[in-house]
Amino acid sequence: MKKVGYFFLCFVPLIASVSLQFIVAIPVMGFCIMQICFFALRSGRQMTFTELLRRFSISFSGQNYVMMISILFAVCGILLFGFWYAKQFHGSLHIPAESFSKPALVLGIICLVPGLQLLSSVLTNFFAYLFPQWMDFYVELMDSAGFTGQPSLLLILYAVILGPIEEELTFRGVILSSAKKALPFWAANFFQALLFGVFHMNFIQGIYAFFIGLFLGYICKRGASIWLSIFLHILFNLWGTFASSVTALLSNPLYSILFLLFSVLLGILGMVLFYKNTSPADVKHFPENSDM
Repeated sequence: MKKVGYFFLCFVPLIASVSLQFIVAIPVMGFCIMQICFFALRSGRQMTFTELLRRFSISFSGQNYVMMISILFAVCGILLFGFWYAKQFHGSLHIPAESFSKPALVLGIICLVPGLQLLSSVLTNFFAYLFPQWMDFYVELMDSAGFTGQPSLLLILYAVILGPIEEELTFRGVILSSAKKALPFWAANFFQALLFGVFHMNFIQGIYAFFIGLFLGYICKRGASIWLSIFLHILFNLWGTFASSVTALLSNPLYSILFLLFSVLLGILGMVLFYKNTSPADVKHFPENSDM
């Protein structure tokens, strides 16, 4: 019965994450309405309720407000799930000096990024070809959230730093730790990656997030530290955030083929370096070793 309880506990962080996004939107909505009313009073003109709603709809759907909600959500999520992970599952939030003092291990994780980006691109293009309506929705979603074009400072703060930390603490921290108490690691890792894909709430992003989530779960377990998966997630999002400046160079088919080979070779090198510089014995020093 205890294992069943831990299995159903896996859904609580997902529900809490989705709920938290709606909760943090409330003060941002209030700020948006106050801003509209302030400018209306300053201009000295009366505003009808219909016009207020119209202006609110336009302003609140803007990229700045979307980013404000995302950043506020990420900060609250880091505090909530960081505390949860540390207290219930005894997860260490101290950056492991031993892991990051190994240059070959750090280099291995860096080399994994192009390979993972290639995997996500292949998956995205494949399913975009099969289901173009999925891709249309995904592009529209990215445009409205400000993830296309020149990245802003708010976007970089959320997508490259706060977002990866929050997602790792939630999925590779609380959810994976809970799932491992009810399931063998391979099944627990599959399950947390599935929930990670569902969390993104669109098919295109959800599919490649599932596969990336599987890999991040393996990195966290094999490397015996959630900080290694956080580091890889940050690098992955950093590449994705500035990908538009790279893809412009790949219009030439020759460059595309060379880049593909380069990504595959770097990914293989990264996997070899990571595997050789970690060991199952390292898991003994991981706070959750009894459940692995």
